[in-house]
Amino acid sequence: MQQKAVSGRRAPRRYALSGLLRCGKCGHPLYSAARQTTRRYVCLSGPDHGGCGRLTVVAAPVEEQIAKAVLYRLDTPELADPLAGRTAQDEALAEVTEQLAGDRAQLEELAAAYADRAITMREWLAARQPIEQRISSSERRLARASNSDAHGLIGNGEELGRTWDSLNLDRQTAIIRAVLDHAVAAPGVLGARSLDPARVHPVWKL
Repeated sequence: MQQKAVSGRRAPRRYALSGLLRCGKCGHPLYSAARQTTRRYVCLSGPDHGGCGRLTVVAAPVEEQIAKAVLYRLDTPELADPLAGRTAQDEALAEVTEQLAGDRAQLEELAAAYADRAITMREWLAARQPIEQRISSSERRLARASNSDAHGLIGNGEELGRTWDSLNLDRQTAIIRAVLDHAVAAPGVLGARSLDPARVHPVWKL
């Protein structure tokens, strides 16, 4: 039985909320698994998982609910301050980009001056070091900014919602993870035919 549970987790691309859902009974992560034709998130018991094994939720409805909540949250006033901060950051990064281009051009000019014998090797080496240090610092700063999960998302929830179905699963998952820390799935009512929205409690990262 454990083999089947593990094999169900070998296709994480099919599950947008893998690692983000927790059991409302015991607090352990829910694992993605396919049962017959229905995708589900399940709490697995046993030494390899540690859950209570007493909670299951159908994947599609909870994924849809979380996606809508994430897109709505991106446009809420609660994220207005982060949006303003992002705008200021964008302006600062534009300055860094401009400085980086200038330093690279200066480095090329320095190499040309040495090639034309206008400066000595010692002069070239002495002038090159601070320029390369500035270039390295600017590149690290730009790399950190480009890896920011929420960069470019805040304030664009409505626009993302219009194209959501056309986004691939990797992109959808990245957007959700940028905003959602995790969500707790509470126990459902026995025999219920649809997901009660009150079962799912999101915990926001932003």
